[in-house]
Amino acid sequence: MRSALNPYDNTEKSLYHFSFLRDIKVHGIYFNSFVKFLNLYCFIRKAHAHDFYSVILFTKGTGNMVINNDSYSIQPQSICIVAPNQMHSFEGLEDIEGIIFFFCQDFYVEEFSFIRLLNVFSYTSQTGTNACNPCISLSDMEFIHINTILKSIQSEYELYTSSNNSAVIIRSHLNIMLLKLSELYETKSGKSNNNDSILIHSLSHLIDSYFIQEQHLGFYTSAFNISESQLNDICNKHFNCGMKKILQNRLMLEARKLLLTSELSVSEIAYKLNFEDNSYFNKVFKIKTGLTPKRFRDIHKKLLPQKS
Repeated sequence: MRSALNPYDNTEKSLYHFSFLRDIKVHGIYFNSFVKFLNLYCFIRKAHAHDFYSVILFTKGTGNMVINNDSYSIQPQSICIVAPNQMHSFEGLEDIEGIIFFFCQDFYVEEFSFIRLLNVFSYTSQTGTNACNPCISLSDMEFIHINTILKSIQSEYELYTSSNNSAVIIRSHLNIMLLKLSELYETKSGKSNNNDSILIHSLSHLIDSYFIQEQHLGFYTSAFNISESQLNDICNKHFNCGMKKILQNRLMLEARKLLLTSELSVSEIAYKLNFEDNSYFNKVFKIKTGLTPKRFRDIHKKLLPQKS
């Protein structure tokens, strides 16, 4: 589906759906050199946002990246991450070169932790007194490590066919990259808290195990013997959103997955996800995605690669 917004519109602020990328090779992910991307989509120099995650590794040149009205310097061997719905633009780019990599939430969470994804990209914004820098400079060794992972992703991306395992391999490399980025951003931001890290790791497993049966916060606060306000404080600090939103997002992620990968009817999916009735499931899904479950399935199944 093309975005309802015209991707070639010259308005300064636009929100783009993943499908605006007309040269996608692998469903749910996108990889290109930064120069080629700029040539194909010159309008992204202006303020815009999109509904997927971005990682940009700059290898040459200078300039500035503006994210949510804050300007960050671009230098060789710097990396920038952008979360969904964050307004961003580029200014004063001089002799810029690098790699740009996009991926959808559903692509990553098909095999790996939703909480990990939220945690890594929480470094793209400021919460309370926690000043976060989404653009960081890498040492020579850090740059070599990240660049090597991205080159591995590029290799699999270019080799992709609907009949090989490239998408699975890319997802594994992506997970390794996010683990490394989490370590780098945590170190450079001084945000590390070992007690919180242990709780977050346990919370991730608990959510993945019980998000369907347990959407009430009391279950999770009891599991960790903390108050609801303490749990929300930790979630806001590390994920920039409260626990309730995390649970709702995880449930909608599962709904989207079932709509695209199963033959279950919408009412069967509503029952499987523990909704009280089909109409309530339709209502919640439309609020979260802007589409009814049926409409979502009809549109997005057409975008999935066909098995040969």
